[in-house]
Amino acid sequence: MKHLSRVVWSEGMYLGPHHFQVQSRYFEDSIRFATASLWYEPWGLIASAVDTEALRNGTLGLLHARGAFADGLPFQIPECDPAPAARPIAEIFPPTRDRMTAYLAIPQRRPQGRNTLLEGEANGADARFVAENRVLGDDNTGRDERPVRLGRKNFRLVLDVESLDGLLAIPVVRIMRDGAGRFAADPSFVPPILDIAGSDRLMAMLRRLVDILEEKSNTMATAKGGAGAWSEYATRDIANFWLLHTVNSALAPLRHRLLSRRGHPEELFTDMLRLGGALCTFAIDSHPRSLPPYNHQRLDECFGILDEHIRRHLETIVPTNCINIKLPAVGDYFHEGAINDDRVIRNARWVLAVRSSAGEPEIINRSPQLVKLCSKLFVRELVKRALPGLALTHLPVPPSAIPVRVDTQYFSVNRKAPCWDHIVQSKQIGVYVPGELPNPELELFAILET
Repeated sequence: MKHLSRVVWSEGMYLGPHHFQVQSRYFEDSIRFATASLWYEPWGLIASAVDTEALRNGTLGLLHARGAFADGLPFQIPECDPAPAARPIAEIFPPTRDRMTAYLAIPQRRPQGRNTLLEGEANGADARFVAENRVLGDDNTGRDERPVRLGRKNFRLVLDVESLDGLLAIPVVRIMRDGAGRFAADPSFVPPILDIAGSDRLMAMLRRLVDILEEKSNTMATAKGGAGAWSEYATRDIANFWLLHTVNSALAPLRHRLLSRRGHPEELFTDMLRLGGALCTFAIDSHPRSLPPYNHQRLDECFGILDEHIRRHLETIVPTNCINIKLPAVGDYFHEGAINDDRVIRNARWVLAVRSSAGEPEIINRSPQLVKLCSKLFVRELVKRALPGLALTHLPVPPSAIPVRVDTQYFSVNRKAPCWDHIVQSKQIGVYVPGELPNPELELFAILET
């Protein structure tokens, strides 16, 4: 029951503890009402750590923890609140189980019952607070110290084999047995958290996902002609374009969350759901309704399923019949590349893309006479002996399978020559471009024939 009615103060009224208790409760419940209305699941840990060395030896102890319980009660251990007493777990851990969850717990508030254990009282296990006197000074003068009775939170550590009746609890660690039979914290466990930085596993998963998206974006941007380049797309390239759009649209907000290390896990989950749903467009056996719902109490499960879905769909390559063979420069005038796919040799049409600062007319007219394409080993011999390589024929309109770039000319490669046999045997490509075509950039496309 919430107290959302304020106390009516009037002159001459009799003051008792009830008035101040109800006023405090009014403020607490008003804040809780506002946070629950504005944010989804506004409870959980912000940060926490257990004593791993003590845990290895069979004792569960909490080093620090910050967060809020489901009823809005905040805590900060040990800065503001003392840590709960450590407890041995060896005799409690069932030998038939390999994992067990430990909770930070506190008794629930009882509207019509005792909530504070006062001095001299016994049996305070069900009390939410324990009264303690603390000497405090005047905030204005720093002097005039007086004892003030404060309510210390009555924390305890509870295991999942024990009863949680009458308690508010937040799971803080999942304990498992390691290979040596000792106890250890399960690194795959993600407790309910208020901030994504509160889970190392969640941050590692986000970092890996951003790395995958950046790599995918860079690869696909290069295929379409590089960032900022104008490219023409054939019908078959539209799917690649929209996949790149999907990747880049998700990359920006996810990268922001990674760098800022802030945000409720439900907000991160929403960003990932948006990406996961969009990727269903590119898979015939997937539908957004198969994506997992958000579960604040089982974050490791729902995030694990969604992360696996996204990574599996990102590995899906939109089918294409065009293979790009890179030809980087390896010195003055020479470029080299390797053939890693036998389909390029068996049944494919080769197209050489040439870009140079010499200008379009020079590239079109002089490339067939000046550029020599052969195997990596023999292209230098062609230059020494002034022999031609594979014949090049300019293509005014390049094949639709190739992503077209401005200021680039395309040449069909004739594969019927001795140089072709050398390429087939060595699976190495060499290209010579003389100085008459300055600043050359080359790409070789193999269009697979069906």
